[in-house]
Amino acid sequence: MTWALSLIYSTFGSEEEARRVAKTLLQEKLIACANHFAPIMSQYEFQGAFHEDQEFPVLLKTSEELVKPAAERLRALHSYDTPAIVHWAASADNADYEKWLFDQLKTPLR
Repeated sequence: MTWALSLIYSTFGSEEEARRVAKTLLQEKLIACANHFAPIMSQYEFQGAFHEDQEFPVLLKTSEELVKPAAERLRALHSYDTPAIVHWAASADNADYEKWLFDQLKTPLR
């Protein structure tokens, strides 16, 4: 099976929630790695009201094959009614890193 690298981006209302959700996804082998970034300020309109909130962004590394189940699980674990869950294809320039990443993930062959 050939795997393709994908990234999933999401934001959370607290650092604790971001860590808890990422840890669950790691333990369930839906992602191989989670990169937590410094808090950001998000400005948006939701349900007719303007919001300006501090959020905690996380970049989740997985395979293209696991994007859908990872995103579905992320949505189920997320406290937001409408969480930002965005994904895109990526490539790794380090074959050893890519092998390590895919070895961390749930596969149908294991």
